[in-house]
Amino acid sequence: MKERIENIVYDFFVVSSDFNGIPLRNISKKLNIGYEESIDIIKELVKDEIISIQSSTNPHIISFQHYPIDSQIHILEEAKKTKEVLHSFGEITISTEDTEFPICLYPSKKYLQKKRNLDEFGNAFYTKQLAIGEPQLKPIFFDIEVLDRYFNDPRFDFKFNDYSGQISCLYDENENPIVREEDKVFLKTFGLGFDENGDRLAVVYLRYLKDLTPEHQVFWRSKEKSGNCKVLEEYHQNTIQGDWTFSYSIFSAFLGEQKCINDLTELAFSKPIFRRTYEKENRPKEFTFFFIPTLKNYNDFILLLDKMISENINRDFFDGKVELFEYEKLEDGIVERKSKGTLQLFEEWLTKVINVKGDGDVSDLFKPLKKIRRERQNPAHKINENQYDKKYIDKQKEIMNEAYSVFRNLRNIFHQHPKARNFEIPDWLENGHIKTF
Repeated sequence: MKERIENIVYDFFVVSSDFNGIPLRNISKKLNIGYEESIDIIKELVKDEIISIQSSTNPHIISFQHYPIDSQIHILEEAKKTKEVLHSFGEITISTEDTEFPICLYPSKKYLQKKRNLDEFGNAFYTKQLAIGEPQLKPIFFDIEVLDRYFNDPRFDFKFNDYSGQISCLYDENENPIVREEDKVFLKTFGLGFDENGDRLAVVYLRYLKDLTPEHQVFWRSKEKSGNCKVLEEYHQNTIQGDWTFSYSIFSAFLGEQKCINDLTELAFSKPIFRRTYEKENRPKEFTFFFIPTLKNYNDFILLLDKMISENINRDFFDGKVELFEYEKLEDGIVERKSKGTLQLFEEWLTKVINVKGDGDVSDLFKPLKKIRRERQNPAHKINENQYDKKYIDKQKEIMNEAYSVFRNLRNIFHQHPKARNFEIPDWLENGHIKTF
């Protein structure tokens, strides 16, 4: 009987679609023996390290770990008290266990490592790990640069917001993948982690790595990171604990503040000060931290940021409010008319509107925005060799913190306008935890 149970549990696991365990009560039903009698036999198989049990709200996968044998024995003994409940729906009857924590049976890791033939999985290393009973929600860490391959390849749909994302290949109008078979990847979720030095890492739970093709599993394994690595708290809360986090990245907060500024200026002055905003589906996928800290990636980010700020300012907003041009006397009495830059117009108008005399808060407010403009012009007039340097991570953090601070202050200024005071600022911007991940 022990051997029959051993084979039933093993066969169920091997043929299951997602490395699942067989429900405890199924054993007694398949073998036509008493429920409590089956448990006593299973306890012996647990002691022999042939079977391992999972008991949770979802015992159908090995979630986090294999538990100590003594704990498994105790849980099985307590399970003798659990009653079966039958639910009838017309001619259909469904059986459930009268407990919050039902039990499923698995071959033990020791047993699987000894018996299971992994040849069918080829080079799919992470699928092999699941096949020998590794926990499905075990976090695997990778150098953050592993994401760059998908981020920079237009054949992949790469999504990343704040601290989590998703990757899949794209399909043509006939629903055929535009990549070769070996590149048909789907990664349901990945998140952000950190190593012992505080450097960013990508983190993926083992169960999702099996959805990569064998070729891509080999690639990801080449980027795997060991050591004292940790999952970002927000990602863990959302994916494992099922709790909604109230932390937001500074990138999302910047976009939220820009949207508020536009709404407030339209209320107060009948015209928005930015030509467009970038929240939700309008958000450029590049508007996040870069995955490899290189000079090129930093310059590309600065270019994008400047386009979202100075090039996005609506010149028509200032028509009739301040002089749009400045005049320079040339030789022979000729006067050249030059358009003022958008940041100059914005600063002149805001100084006039809030009646600040001389150098003051308004001038200081615009310094970070002018800094972005200068940073953008530097690569435009030079040919620089690309270089890798972690200093670009800190430079990006610094410039984003400054830009966010400017936009938050501008939002507070415009919110004081009599026509805009009743505008309700989103609570997440006002009271949420804004972080630089």
